[in-house]
Amino acid sequence: MERRDFLRNGLRGLIIAGLAAISGVFVYRNYTTQETCEFTTPCQDCKSLKNCQKPEGLKYKRDQKASNN
Repeated sequence: MERRDFLRNGLRGLIIAGLAAISGVFVYRNYTTQETCEFTTPCQDCKSLKNCQKPEGLKYKRDQKASNN
């Protein structure tokens, strides 16, 4: 193998490894981040309220349940 081929193949390997590492970081961050509220008035009109486990969401659901009874 010539020196030029060795360097070219090594650089390709580094680029592929870097892309794989960056992809892995993004996948890991996607699965480990907590859900965030996207509204200025938390919980009102939130699509995730039914399954929300955040303290604000639980309090809002509890308050809504109390006001309906």
